[in-house]
Amino acid sequence: MRKWLVLITLSMAMFIIVIDTTIMNVSISALIIDLDTSVSGIQGAISIYALVMASFILIGGKLGDILGKKRTFLIGSVLFGIGTFTASISPSLGVLVLGWSIVEGLGSALMLPNIQTLLRDEYEGKDLAFAYGIVSAIGAVAAAVGPIVGGFLTTFYTWRLAFLGEVLIVIAVLALSRSIKADVPLPRKPRFDLAGASLSVLGLFSIVMGILLGQTYGFWLSKQPLVIGSWEIAPFGLSVTPILIGLGVLLIMLLFRWEKRQEETGGDGLFKPSLFSTPGLTPGFIVRHLHMALMAAFLFTFPLLLQLTFEFSALETGFALLPFSIVVLVSAIIGAKLTGRFIAKRIIQAGFLLVILGLGIIAWTVKPDVQPSDMSLAVVFGAGIGLIASQILNLIFSSVGEKDISETAGLNGTFEQLGNSIGVALVGTIMLSTLLIGLQMNIEESAEIPQEYKPELLAAVEESVELVSNTQLKSTLEASGADPELQAEVLDIYALSRVRAFKIGIVFLIFLALVGLVSTVGLSDRKL
Repeated sequence: MRKWLVLITLSMAMFIIVIDTTIMNVSISALIIDLDTSVSGIQGAISIYALVMASFILIGGKLGDILGKKRTFLIGSVLFGIGTFTASISPSLGVLVLGWSIVEGLGSALMLPNIQTLLRDEYEGKDLAFAYGIVSAIGAVAAAVGPIVGGFLTTFYTWRLAFLGEVLIVIAVLALSRSIKADVPLPRKPRFDLAGASLSVLGLFSIVMGILLGQTYGFWLSKQPLVIGSWEIAPFGLSVTPILIGLGVLLIMLLFRWEKRQEETGGDGLFKPSLFSTPGLTPGFIVRHLHMALMAAFLFTFPLLLQLTFEFSALETGFALLPFSIVVLVSAIIGAKLTGRFIAKRIIQAGFLLVILGLGIIAWTVKPDVQPSDMSLAVVFGAGIGLIASQILNLIFSSVGEKDISETAGLNGTFEQLGNSIGVALVGTIMLSTLLIGLQMNIEESAEIPQEYKPELLAAVEESVELVSNTQLKSTLEASGADPELQAEVLDIYALSRVRAFKIGIVFLIFLALVGLVSTVGLSDRKL
């Protein structure tokens, strides 16, 4: 019985890690109201959560070697529980970011890489294959039911109950963790690479925060200086965005030079840069990065489209996403069955073609008079995502030897979470920029808005443009005392600009999918 208690424990841990983000995606509108924030605020929270995971997954894997895999997993579980409890009682966006995005994200980063290594320590042969299959299936089930669970709790009770439910599962994981074998002391514990860890965290943080701050401070020239205490940062009139992104790229370059030196001198680094010269591995990381960016950006954009355009409740949004989740799961199973018959690269390429087709259909469908039923063809996108998922991890891990599996898993996890973070950050920023430009153009060209009101409207749009529903905008206009004719014109202009923003967001995803398709050229040509 102990043998399978380990699998149950690790499967429960995987379940709460995966279900966590899907619950957030369907609860965006409720979070905005309850925490008195905006779409940009929730977008930032989601991106920071994935960023923290991306920054610390390699560190989590390395701490598993230093402190012990079980101990690191348990520390991560405790942090996850503290973070999700904090999120459940958060009175503001700042507390949510602290609890969910930072503490819980850090806990996930310590848990996730060690789930994989603990499975390898506990099982072997057919049992190991079965265990991997069960954990993967639990992750797929969590992704499928997450929107429904989150939607139900948010609609009929409160989104806070979803986080409290995760606390109960964490307690169960900690109670059952006795079944996991104690860590075996290593003959020589590796040293922690503090310099590498610092460069990794600061570099990735700078890049993602630069993207997130672009809308507020400008992407090149400064809209306004970044104020920190008495300092105003806008050197030579430049925005903080290119400065942060440039700094991040520089730090990542220094990270690779440092890790190369560690490998050459026999030091204990976070990873071995020589792994990237393994044939097919770097293209595999790029494809997985783009695959996760596409899925994360879609699962941010599509629920937002449903909740703002059609004013769907969280539960309705969850049910609308259910066919997509089911198709992803079925497509992944079919893709796995095709593994022995076709070259993995061809299956992945077919997946990207379906992704491009599905996104093209969605972009063509999104128009001012769109109906919810018109969006049903999003399942074509889901079929493509499932096919890619069925092959890419197998292709990545089969590219390296047994001794490099653990380190490859850490690097892959970093690319995955970085894809999640950058995907959401970029698509949200692009949609807000498009919305701003569209509103400015339509207000200036409108014959219905009196000329004397236009400067005031344009200034208001420039200062605080946000993605909102028609009901939210109408309430704001009524509170401002605008006359009915002006209200109607502004509502029409905003609805048109919002549709265009969503359409451009989808077009950006098509671009990412095309880059992913081109990147598959470097993948291995072998069957798995």
